[in-house]
Amino acid sequence: MWKDLGVLWVLVGLMAWWQGLNLPGLPREGDALLHAYRALEMARMWRAGVLYPRWAPDLAGGIGYPLFIFHAPMFPWSVAALSVGLGLSIEHAIKAVLMIAALGGSLGAYLLARRWKLSPAAAMTAGLAFGYMPFQLQQGNYPQYTAIALLPWLLVGADGALRAGGFTRRWFLACVVALLGLSHNLTALLGYLLALTYALFLGIRGKVHRRRLGKALVAFALGLGMASPYLGPSVTEIPWVHLDRARTGVYEIVHHFRTLPQLLEWPPLRDERWGNRPLVLTLGLHQVLLALPSLAYALPGPRRSRQPEALWTWGIGITAVFLMTPASYPLWALFPGLSYIQFPWRWLGPAGLLLSLLIGFSIETVKPSVRWPAAFAASILLVLGTLGLVYDGGTRVPFVRAGLVDLQRYEREQLYPGLTATGELFPKWVEGWPEPPPGLAHAYARGEEPDRLDRTTLPVGAAVRTIRLEPLSQRWEIRVPYRIPMRFWVLGYPGWRVTVNGQPIPTWIEARTGWLWAEIPAGVHQVHLRFSGLWRWRVFEGIALGLWVGWPIWGILRSRRDPRRLSLALHGNERTSGRWGEASHFRWGSAGAALLFALAFALGLPYRLWAITRVPLDRPPGVDLSVQADFEGRIRLVGYQIDRWIAYPGETVRLTLWWRSLTALDEDAHVYVHGIPADQPFSFAQAFQSDRLHPGDLPTRRWDPEKHYRDDHVLKIPPDLPPGPYRIRVGLYSGLAQQRWRVGNEGTDGIDLPRLLIVQRAVRALPSAVSFGEALQLRGVEGPFGLRTGERFELWLIWQVIRPIDRNYTLFVHLINESGQLIAQRDRFQLTSMWPVGESVPLKVEFPSLPPGRYHIRLGWYLWPSMEHLPVRDLSRASPAWELPFQLSVHP
Repeated sequence: MWKDLGVLWVLVGLMAWWQGLNLPGLPREGDALLHAYRALEMARMWRAGVLYPRWAPDLAGGIGYPLFIFHAPMFPWSVAALSVGLGLSIEHAIKAVLMIAALGGSLGAYLLARRWKLSPAAAMTAGLAFGYMPFQLQQGNYPQYTAIALLPWLLVGADGALRAGGFTRRWFLACVVALLGLSHNLTALLGYLLALTYALFLGIRGKVHRRRLGKALVAFALGLGMASPYLGPSVTEIPWVHLDRARTGVYEIVHHFRTLPQLLEWPPLRDERWGNRPLVLTLGLHQVLLALPSLAYALPGPRRSRQPEALWTWGIGITAVFLMTPASYPLWALFPGLSYIQFPWRWLGPAGLLLSLLIGFSIETVKPSVRWPAAFAASILLVLGTLGLVYDGGTRVPFVRAGLVDLQRYEREQLYPGLTATGELFPKWVEGWPEPPPGLAHAYARGEEPDRLDRTTLPVGAAVRTIRLEPLSQRWEIRVPYRIPMRFWVLGYPGWRVTVNGQPIPTWIEARTGWLWAEIPAGVHQVHLRFSGLWRWRVFEGIALGLWVGWPIWGILRSRRDPRRLSLALHGNERTSGRWGEASHFRWGSAGAALLFALAFALGLPYRLWAITRVPLDRPPGVDLSVQADFEGRIRLVGYQIDRWIAYPGETVRLTLWWRSLTALDEDAHVYVHGIPADQPFSFAQAFQSDRLHPGDLPTRRWDPEKHYRDDHVLKIPPDLPPGPYRIRVGLYSGLAQQRWRVGNEGTDGIDLPRLLIVQRAVRALPSAVSFGEALQLRGVEGPFGLRTGERFELWLIWQVIRPIDRNYTLFVHLINESGQLIAQRDRFQLTSMWPVGESVPLKVEFPSLPPGRYHIRLGWYLWPSMEHLPVRDLSRASPAWELPFQLSVHP
């Protein structure tokens, strides 16, 4: 492999990804910080001499949490090894592990393509397609990232063990199976299914001897045994915790399917500074288009020697896509245990590997003389197609000096008890999140090991001398005058032991809070609290240790030593085509393309293109920016989007607000959107509303000042809401008292959108519209023009703005009797400057009961206080009012 020219270009092509990774700090969004703090806890335990700490004592505010029983240890192990062993900070260790995973994953895809006899140019493109898979680039789930990087090596191991056999290849397969299981159990499950279907494919083709297939399956099973210290307890301990929380509510599998158009979306091609952007759960349309030419190898044709691998890849890839769509729900429901996968879109990892291999097949369809230039062009497209994911334009969080106090602050601020989303790993007898005692927080603040003995449970006259304090083992000398119950500041869980003078004593668990208690006899005793684990964990560890150490020794002793090197073993007995000698096709055109390819990455061309296309911070694409308001100098309303300004009662209107923080926030702000009748300028009684606890469903204390945040609202118009114009008022508030934030220097507690929402009503149209000042037109009138004494008179008028109006006019309606006397009038101030141009606006005018008689109705518009009217023009003259062609008759 190392003599292949393509390996060099895989390294060059990954430079853009490495440049994005090496920006100072860690991403603020996603799960990046979550996994960084988990790795910090693992490193802290390594320094304390505990290499596999199933109990994490510093989590959940310091009361402890069984995190590493249920979450795979490989990623935090790797970070801890680099941090403790080489002295790297947690941040730099994380980046080193990710860099190794990215390089290893791309080289694994490259090697798999070479095993399938693809040329170095095609294999190089496959490797870079896997490295720039959109699903991988937006990963904040670092354990899942490293597990996906192992998938090509799993297929390499399976291919070698099945096609060529041999102890070395089967040992390699078992190691990859074990490492995958220790990296991320859910991704491992998908990867195991992928490998088994590949074995079935080779068996159907008749390329695998039955005996060799059996030995490979045994190696696969032994690999699971090598990962049993994690895989075993993660299953056997489920009854002890609230793991059901992780598959209900928003985590229920039915909410996380993806439609085919969503799976084929373009990834963001630029940095839009969208802080709460949803996960980019797509295969990438550019990758799918690059894979389409590979159909030449999957369909019947002249290239039959390479058809089977491409056919299997297309078939499994289409199946993986199907399993991510809602159409596959009956299949998921058939196997209830699959609900622990939570997200069907996890299949994007295996599907991305298959898609990258198909892109390699597509390059193979090109003539050898132009294959390298085509590979370089496709690789550039693969990189440019994901620029919005490669680089992060926000404010990153420095993690070089993070400590346990920062970890616990992160838990509290993000509401992540035990560094999990729902506290699903609290012991089943624990309700909620128990409040840690103040003494623990004070000890962490001083950088000391917290003392977990609750001295408030000791009687008068008792004495305590601390002998040793360690994370999972603490010892005291205690003198008590009589037998007493004693509480320890740890959560009771199988594995905790309390001994008195070396002898175990019974313990019990406090109801609801879960604190551990034990009874201490009278006298002077040495009391030892330690987390020793369970016997079944030791069994799993013994099995794994025997397999990791004993199996290779057994193989060496019982079998002839294989003289072939591991690299040859991975390639199998088949010779791969197109090694360095393929340079016969690497002529001047290819050399020139290679030089341009190398220069593009050496000069940082991808980063420069991304920087050019960056969106200004206060200008989200497609947003109406006519409203920009600063709330108390801390949060800015950048703009808005609304799907329509006209609605009928009972309908809904979708409004999107865009916010950004002007500084780092230390409190959470909540948002309200109220619909208020527009003719009540001094009233704030809402007719409809949409209030949210967190704008954009993200607490504002998590906001990045270098990004803006989308906040979606659905305004439900009540079915009985009177038609007419309504103001849409937006504001922020905080605290239980709902203290409203003030806007700018004006001191108002909210801001109105610049246009009114019109709740529409059908009204009978006039024979011809009447124009008022060439600005407003009366287009419809409706009302009961025959009444009896005591009945109210309701007049509906339909108006339309025919040109923008910069002032607010008042509508007047006068009732004139037959003698020309003014009997009644109504004046209604209107925000005509906010009326939408070209839209119909219904207004209702009401009068109380009237005396019998016949009345003329005159109406018009004036400006207060100047009393300037909008003139009504007819063929003869201009008038300040217009009289309806109907008369109102009131009968006794």
